[in-house]
Amino acid sequence: MRIGIYASVVASERGHERNVSGHIQVPAQTIRLLRDAGHDVHLISNRFGPDRSLPACMPTDGPMHFVDDGRRRPKTLRGEVSPGGVRPLPLLRQLAQIRSIVRGEGLDVLHVFGYTRSAMLGGVLRTLNLGAPVVVTLVGTTRRPGRAGRWLLGRPDAVITATDAVAARAAECGLTPRVIRHGIIRDMRDELGDQVVSPPHRVLFWRDASEQNGGDVCLAAFDEVADAFPDLSFDIAVRPSRDEVPGVDELPTRHANVSVHRFPYPDGITIAGLIAESLLVVLPFRWLSVDPQFAIAETLAAGVPVIGTNVGSIPELIEDGVTGAIVPPGEIPPLVAALKRMLGDRAGLETMRAGVAERFARRWNWSRYAGELEEVYREVTGG
Repeated sequence: MRIGIYASVVASERGHERNVSGHIQVPAQTIRLLRDAGHDVHLISNRFGPDRSLPACMPTDGPMHFVDDGRRRPKTLRGEVSPGGVRPLPLLRQLAQIRSIVRGEGLDVLHVFGYTRSAMLGGVLRTLNLGAPVVVTLVGTTRRPGRAGRWLLGRPDAVITATDAVAARAAECGLTPRVIRHGIIRDMRDELGDQVVSPPHRVLFWRDASEQNGGDVCLAAFDEVADAFPDLSFDIAVRPSRDEVPGVDELPTRHANVSVHRFPYPDGITIAGLIAESLLVVLPFRWLSVDPQFAIAETLAAGVPVIGTNVGSIPELIEDGVTGAIVPPGEIPPLVAALKRMLGDRAGLETMRAGVAERFARRWNWSRYAGELEEVYREVTGG
């Protein structure tokens, strides 16, 4: 089968090729698995300039096509801000270019990955006599569309998502998504390689320290708990973000066992190494940009318990009391209580750690993913 995989803006800023969002990782792994299954798979994405490059996870051993981008995309990585929206002429060119690729390459199906706007783009393409059915994988829902948007969302031939949480939100728009779970792409244990690590002694937050990611809650909890566990290191590993909450660099000045690591990390510091040396990871998200949240998934797959929140699909990843703990978002006392409870019972925490990776992999893996996609493709093509 000839399959087109569309994912917007897959290129990352140079130097960030391994620092890639889950909404890019999933289509990249989809391409790899479908090619391994014998399909002719074409990547379709947006053009990029010399300051960007393809991410390390993206297969480059097959056909790739690059088209215009009709959206205005905010720039946030280095603190730049620009308005969002749509650019009408580039959007028309983008639609025409994708249609030309689908028809010119004789694609049997176009599979669009993305958020609500990408799903609506798939709906528009389906109305343009594309010449092939359209399948959409929703990696998250970023907005509640109006009547026209809901109509466009209903145009693709099939809608897929990886989580029950996104499926429930899509159902509010009248969709009936099929849930197809997947595994992780970035395996922290493999990434560790031959790096020498110490026995677990850290409590780690690794993410942009934004309010959205619960950075402020984590700082407050570490501030309250760190002195009670002087034998442990409380570590904050952050990427550049214009949304960073205040106080990140001040916290280590108040506690000898608190450290801040900023990307790009100095020699000897890697995320894989920090996770391997962690007893526990704290990721108290208030809102998810992608479902499932890959920082949580990658940590659990590495065998480290996570304290997360009851937001979106997080409870689908973390089994409360079994592979971590679930606390309310934005609330400091429950997080402090969970930290004290888990860190105060080291034997229980080690028992939990021993089973985390296996329990996570039972539900989140790639074993059936390609086969389930092939089933969807056969249904929409009548093959």
